Amino acid sequence: MLVTRNWAALMLGLCITTGVMADNDTARPQVADRVVAYSGTQGVKVWTLRYAERSANQALVQIEGVDHDWDKRIQQMTVEKTSKDTRYSTQVDGKKYVALIVQGNYGELYLPGEAQTASVGYDEGLSSQGNAQHFLTDYLEQSGK
Repeated sequence: MLVTRNWAALMLGLCITTGVMADNDTARPQVADRVVAYSGTQGVKVWTLRYAERSANQALVQIEGVDHDWDKRIQQMTVEKTSKDTRYSTQVDGKKYVALIVQGNYGELYLPGEAQTASVGYDEGLSSQGNAQHFLTDYLEQSGK
């Protein structure tokens, strides 16, 4: 009888744990399958990943290789596509701030407080190194979500 109760308790615990783990997996936001990366002079790298449903027009953006507060920080940005370019913006001091403008395979990176822009170009090698699910995990851990 004691063995049966312990077995039942073990099975109940496994069912509860499995349910919680499955619930955590479904709670992850949807992202694109592929990270798109750009690189520029002096080691500047920009990583982008569609975040949430495509219709939400959101992306995760990480800038790397800059002497700035934004270095290596993953930020959620709004994506606006126009007839000639794609713009990634966020809020800075309560105002819309366009941080990246991409036209074709080339773009301009604008950092708050910096007078100069950084030119970047699409980088196939860097893009192929990116892992969308790892990028999402890093963002979720960084933002405490």
